[in-house]
Amino acid sequence: MRDRLYETGVLDDWKERVEHNAELIPCEIELWFRADHRRRRAARDRVASIVQSLQGVVQNEALIEEIGYHALLAQLPIGSVSPLVAEAGQESSLVQCEQIQFFRASGQMAGIVLEDERTTDTRAIQPQATPLGEPIVALFDGLPLQNHRRLSGRLVVDDPDGFEADYQASERRHGTAMASLIIHGDIDGNEPPINRRLYVRPILRPDQRDWRQPRQETAPENTLVVDLIHRAVRRLFEGDGEAPAVARQVCVINLSIGIRDRLFQSAMSPLARLLDWLSWKYQVLFVVSAGNHAQAIVCDVPRTQASTLSPQDLQAQVIRTIATDARHRRLLSPAEAVNALTVGAIHSDASTGQAVPRAIRPYCDDDLPSIVNAQGMGYRRAIKPEVLLPGGRTVLLESLQQSPTAIFDVYTQSRQPGQCVAAPGPMPGDLSYTWYGRGTSNAAALASRTATRLYDVLDELRQGVGGDIVETVPYAVWLKALLVHGANWGTAGNVLTQILRNSRNSRQFKEYITRLIGYGLIDPVRVSECSEYRVTALGGGLLQNDQAHVHRVPLPPSLSAQRCWRRLVITLAWMTPVI
Repeated sequence: MRDRLYETGVLDDWKERVEHNAELIPCEIELWFRADHRRRRAARDRVASIVQSLQGVVQNEALIEEIGYHALLAQLPIGSVSPLVAEAGQESSLVQCEQIQFFRASGQMAGIVLEDERTTDTRAIQPQATPLGEPIVALFDGLPLQNHRRLSGRLVVDDPDGFEADYQASERRHGTAMASLIIHGDIDGNEPPINRRLYVRPILRPDQRDWRQPRQETAPENTLVVDLIHRAVRRLFEGDGEAPAVARQVCVINLSIGIRDRLFQSAMSPLARLLDWLSWKYQVLFVVSAGNHAQAIVCDVPRTQASTLSPQDLQAQVIRTIATDARHRRLLSPAEAVNALTVGAIHSDASTGQAVPRAIRPYCDDDLPSIVNAQGMGYRRAIKPEVLLPGGRTVLLESLQQSPTAIFDVYTQSRQPGQCVAAPGPMPGDLSYTWYGRGTSNAAALASRTATRLYDVLDELRQGVGGDIVETVPYAVWLKALLVHGANWGTAGNVLTQILRNSRNSRQFKEYITRLIGYGLIDPVRVSECSEYRVTALGGGLLQNDQAHVHRVPLPPSLSAQRCWRRLVITLAWMTPVI
């Protein structure tokens, strides 16, 4: 019975609401799935009757048979929740109800951008030489500032739930940042924008409980997140009600958000199962951020010696601390999804300033995994996150906590260093501001940006000689393969090996290091362009159970009868059906 409350973070959410004297407290009640519709209805009615006996109300119900998901969204009066928070309500009829699998907090999917400092963007934007193409990437996030000079005319905003009505311009932070990264990349990098529009579906909105201004952007607490994303994807490819499909050509969906209280253990979350099923059903690639962990870094060195550490020694201390804290730095749901491409961040950006007073650089080497990355492995020890992309350089500040050991706080505000992105201004109508951000959300957005460019490469190949091979496999699968194919550990692999390898982990060290770095930092140039000494070949098809395909690649004549080193890298990517 305790698992229903103690392993989902719901008690912490309830405690916070009780402390703020909330009259009604929302929660998600996940039921044990029953295939028989009569038993399913009976279970639903049983739980609903208990909720009603507590003077609560069932607001919503979601049933997705394909992933074995059945949940109710309920509002409970504070009087029925307070005893549970005080651990005096273990005999509660609701907690004891055998039809219930888990209680979960609602509204826990969030995109966090903390406000600090911003600047006016006066840099010229390259004019668009040709009309923008149809969007092939969909961004599920907060509502962007559509008329920002970096985004104007480049977005297709679809808001069937009417989130915009309660979304002030100053609160459109996370969606604006992610849209900016997908379209322009790191603005300080001065890269050309993508030549397609970006489809945006708001699934976050300002938290009505947040007393701060601007408010944090979260999933609506009166909505089941699994149901919301299910409806959003179905609207893309099938339509909504009598309305037709709104963007069937989309083949990548960017989710730069995660459920902050749902760390992956061994069983897949309902949202991850949903993404796997939707990936297969609609042949679409979900690009998902691994999640951020910005807790303080407690190093195994006396506090009095912290300031005397050399850059190399500090780097080694930080890497060891993060690697040994894997239990508290697990993937955030739905990053464990098997069909999804999960993205971590590299400690890298194009900024040139250092505006943070007292900032301490955690690394002296380039291209190391970010100190905020969530770590793998994934479901059944799958490699997660698969790839890393730049996510901004994160700096440390010496903590003010009194401790005999050295403690460093992670800087999370919006000054440099970091990746420069579009941002709302301090006043309504300010449409030219930028600020700096970091994290796996940014890295996932850059992965979707890269996928857009690779899509155009595939499209060009499709129109050439032998291009019919591209049609044999959905674009989503090609993009998944190409994004991973160019990845490598680079110098980061050598640095991590020198610091972390020892006699206790040497036999499994490759798996040990993989949870930190996956397949490595992607290099899209390796797959989008051939060179004098490198070629990329594509082959694909549909495999049924107990079936195999044989692919034969002839040796180029220039290598025939030559004594020289040859390297063959094979990347196999697929979408698996949900069983």
